[in-house]
This record gives sequence, structure tokens and C-alpha cells, in this order.
Amino acid sequence: MIYAGIDIAKNKHVIGATDERGKDAAKPMPFANSTEGFDRCIAYLDGLADSKAGLMVGMEATGHYWLPLFCRLQDEGYPVVVVNPVRTDAMRRFKGSSRVKTDMIDCVLVAETLRCGEFEPSKLGDEAVIELRQLTRLHQELKESVADLKRQVIVALDQAFPEYDSIFSNTFGESSKAFLKRCPTPEECLGIRADSLARTLERASRGKLGRAKADETKEIAKASCGISVAASAFSFQIKLLIDQIDFIEGQIDEVEARVRDGIEAVEPLILTIPGIGHVLGAQIVSEIGDIRRFHSAPAVVKYAGINPSVSQSGKFSSEDNRITKQGSPYLRRALYLAAMAQLKLKTPFYDYYAKKRADGKSHREALVAVSRKLVHVVYAVLSRQKPYDPDIARNPNESRSE
Repeated sequence: MIYAGIDIAKNKHVIGATDERGKDAAKPMPFANSTEGFDRCIAYLDGLADSKAGLMVGMEATGHYWLPLFCRLQDEGYPVVVVNPVRTDAMRRFKGSSRVKTDMIDCVLVAETLRCGEFEPSKLGDEAVIELRQLTRLHQELKESVADLKRQVIVALDQAFPEYDSIFSNTFGESSKAFLKRCPTPEECLGIRADSLARTLERASRGKLGRAKADETKEIAKASCGISVAASAFSFQIKLLIDQIDFIEGQIDEVEARVRDGIEAVEPLILTIPGIGHVLGAQIVSEIGDIRRFHSAPAVVKYAGINPSVSQSGKFSSEDNRITKQGSPYLRRALYLAAMAQLKLKTPFYDYYAKKRADGKSHREALVAVSRKLVHVVYAVLSRQKPYDPDIARNPNESRSE
């Protein structure tokens, strides 16, 4: 068996190879991240072994740059493994080269990691699952963008109109946003007639707010202690940020509609689990991929990086072990949010959470334990292709890995 390792970068990759004894099978070779470069890589691989069955190709999951090459090699029929960088770092330390890092060395370390470990060829999943994965990650990024924009609005209001949070119960509700688009500073608020402001609020609130709210707002603006320096700049900034928030929230609605259709077509059974809606369900399903590639629920727990780390030496064994976080951060986050939903809905998982708390676990530790237990339910639903059964959540035998 020949083991080929590829060091991934944005513009240029490097491939190297070792044989079963750890000897160099070929000199490392750089190639471009392009169609021509991929052709060169394939020619390199063709010269290593008599058949593709005698090869194992590995690459680190470096950002998103590995994906095009992975798809090309998989299409060509090569067995390809995506290696966690933690594994290659461990091999680097084992080799005594922790302070030495070059592309030529790293590609061989990937090959050595393949040779010394037990790996199965990685799979991307079918096109529908990949599409769901892209959409749910996009959804998360858009939500984070909106949250950042909202923080910027709050910072600006704290300076220009400190009393604003007392006017509306939700700063980013429709009535408040309509107000901010028109008069985000006390000076602008005082410069608008009360009846005109009342009409703006009435339209935005669908008749719930009107003249009384307009008069109240103007009184608050009159007594405001906000800074008056550069008021026009603050006004422009807030209006622009509110427009951006509206625009991105519209995009989020579009993404959610596509995600809803996607998860209904790909794996609607995940939606039978309490607390798991369309977006969260789509993220869990798409990040797990084909459930058949995992031999058990604990394997999914490990893939998500919510398995406890182990610290043991001689007779000493640490009882305060944190999770490894050596898996998919997207899946880990989705499971954590799903666990929080179990507590809000008081599902059978809530009793398990309460038991962990009674055992002295912190809120976060108990929530992670619920996440691990939830994986067993997700695994059962997806692997058995049967709707959620609350008895699985209550079965203590399912929590033995925790």
C-alpha cells in the first residue's frame, strides 16, 4: 500500500508519498489549485502504484480549499481520506519536528498519519445533503452578520440617544426600525411633527401605536442627554445599519424557505424530535451526512467533538474533563442549541438534565451531557428510519457512553 499525503493551501498544494515501511515512495511535488494542477496530481498518483486499490490519499481539512481537489480525486476513483489537523499535529510531535513546518514536510506527515492510523475513505454525501449543508452554514453566517449589525446600532444609540431602549420593548421590532429609519437622533425626533411621527408608528405597528407613543417619544427626546456632536454622522450610520439589517433579514427568510423545502425532501423524520425545527434539523442532518458511515451513536458524539477528553496517568484519573472539541463545530453548535430546546420544552431530556445538576454538574456540563444523549436519539431516528420515540430519551442504557 502506498500512502499519499497532500498539504492543502489556497493557491498551491504539495503532494508526497510513503510506502508501508515509512520510506519515501516519491519526491514531494507542488501543484497549482487549478484544473491543470489537478491533472498533474493525478499523473503523480498514477505513477505510485499499479492500481488505485494500492493507494490511499489523504489531505487535511484546511478551511474550504480541500473541497475541489477532493471532488476531483473522488470522481477519478481514488480512495480519499480527509484528516483532522489534530492528527497530523500529533504525528509532527511524535516525529520530533513540532518546530519545523513546511509544505514539503507537511504532505509527508499527512501520508505518515494515514500509514499509522486506521482510516476509511471519506464521503461528501449526495448533492441534496451538500446543498443543505451549504444553505445552513450560509444561514448561520447571515444570522451572525445581523447580530453584529445590531450591536453596532446599539453602540451608536448609546451615544446619540441613550434613552432609546426605554421607548420600545424591542429595539429591532418593526415599529422601532420604522422610527430609526426616520429619526434616529433626539434632534431629528424633535424636528418632526407629532402627527407625522404618529402616522409612521401606526403604519409600522398596524394600528397598535399612534399619537400617544409619538408624544411620549418626543418628550423623551427633549430630555435626552445624548451627544450632539456629529449628530448627522450618527443618524446616517444608524439609518444605513437598519437598512442592512432589513436586507439581510430578507435574505435569511429566503434561505430558510429553501432549507425548509430541502429538509422535508431529504430527511423529514428529524423534525419529529421535539425542539428540532427545520433549520436546526437541516444542520444536524447535513453535518452528519450519511448516518451509515457511523457504526454507533458514540461515533457521532466523537465526530461532533462533544466526547469528554481523557486525562489519566498511573493511578491518577482526572474527573474534570472537558469536551475534546475535535469535531464539526457546526454540528456541535446545532446539538447544543437542540439540547437547550429540550429544557425549554420540558421533554424527557429535562429529567436527565436535572439529574446531572443534582449530581453536582454545572449548567454547561449538564447541557453537554444532554447533547450527547440527544445524539443517541438522532442516531436511532436516522438509522432506523422511524419517528422519534420518547422511550429512547428515557432509557438510561442509552447514556452509558456519557
